Amino acid sequence: MIVITIVTLSLLAACQPVTVQRSSGPVPVAVRVDDAALWLEEWQQIIQLPEEQLKQTLELRRKEFIRSAEPRTRLRLALLLAAGPRSVRDQERALKLLKGLDIDRANDSSRALAALLQQNIEEQDWSGDKIAETREKLTQSETRVEELERQLHELTTIEQNIQQRVAPN
Repeated sequence: MIVITIVTLSLLAACQPVTVQRSSGPVPVAVRVDDAALWLEEWQQIIQLPEEQLKQTLELRRKEFIRSAEPRTRLRLALLLAAGPRSVRDQERALKLLKGLDIDRANDSSRALAALLQQNIEEQDWSGDKIAETREKLTQSETRVEELERQLHELTTIEQNIQQRVAPN
């Protein structure tokens, strides 16, 4: 599921407009790269970090968000919490951060990234609930099968006993 999200986010980032402008000044070309594309590139690097550096990065993100709770810092922290390695993943907290995003202050790609992350978390929660429900039904079915097998064994034993009594010697 996370792989699908990563691919989707990468495609989203790739589809975002990159502004290229000609300039008559000393710099011939100006390029604007969207935050979401940078966050995804950064995320790719972060998920490969050793455990200790990963936790330090998470703490740094938390501090940045506390200092300035703007959409940019909120999404950087939410991305790590939502889709980071298991040791730093906290999807419940990520979902709270995403739901608290000030949509009016966020740019288009940030809103899209937030929506994708939120959808991913909600789908994983739904999937987890369905898996738990299916496991419970499986356990109930296994218990029922065991009970039926026990009853069948008892009936078979009773039938054999009856046949032994009735059978002429």
